Amino acid sequence: MLNKIVIPAIGCLAVLLILLTFQPGQAQQESATYFPETGHYVDEPFLSRFRAQGGVPTCGPPITEAFEQNGHFVQYFDRCRLECNGHGNEPCEAHLSDLGELLGHHTPRVRSVPNSMTRDGSCRHFPETGHNVAFSFLTFYIENGGPETLGPPISELIVEPGIIYQYFRRARIEWDMDARPNEAMHLGSLGREFFVASGLDQSLLASVDSPGVSPTVTHGIVVGAYVRVVNTGATGLRLRSGPGLRHATKETLQDGDILAVIGGPESGDGFTWWQLQHNGTAGWCASDWLEPAQAPVAP
Repeated sequence: MLNKIVIPAIGCLAVLLILLTFQPGQAQQESATYFPETGHYVDEPFLSRFRAQGGVPTCGPPITEAFEQNGHFVQYFDRCRLECNGHGNEPCEAHLSDLGELLGHHTPRVRSVPNSMTRDGSCRHFPETGHNVAFSFLTFYIENGGPETLGPPISELIVEPGIIYQYFRRARIEWDMDARPNEAMHLGSLGREFFVASGLDQSLLASVDSPGVSPTVTHGIVVGAYVRVVNTGATGLRLRSGPGLRHATKETLQDGDILAVIGGPESGDGFTWWQLQHNGTAGWCASDWLEPAQAPVAP
């Protein structure tokens, strides 16, 4: 009889001790993910939504910590903003902000394209907003979440020198005509643009410390050392005028080329960029195709 009373009591006491010692802050600390390329964390309530929306390929890396803006809990990423509109003790469900709309890029409705184009799947008309998405833009749009993630189109294609783009409720798809084919189409930096347009304190962009992570060291690359170009095949690696895919190509590097690291890192378009110097030409390359190397031997 005693065992029947004592054993359940011990079990209940153990559960109570676990609940008392497990604090919400510990759960947040364990769930947080640090992004060394920008020096920021993503934690709940945003981390799960960030992953569900496609992570860095869709949203880009975080460019701020989470903070309160106009009564909403928000966090800025390079290509999007996540917001949470719970009040008081209400559940806070994170979702993507309608940055395309908020930046004022909704243009007047247009007619649907001919039925022959919609029948063969090369174009789709969205009656909700009165705009079309076609060809490569439609393929990229669907592959990156379509209306559920990016929202419906709010403009037609816009053509400018070297670039074609189209606005959606929560995103902008860009086609860089000077980029390599596998890099030409990507999502624009709407999160960063809306941060600037909102006039927010620039100090929010400053990186935060992470134990054991140095913001000036990425993949073993450091300023003042050398790197080697690797794994580019016959395509080569573009040395660009700035840290991002939209910057002009200054020259194309080949596997085995060794360059001096003179600046960085910087984050842009989902990559970490280093400023390099090659035969007197300075430019920026993404770290994915670089590895640490010894200084070249003088002839």
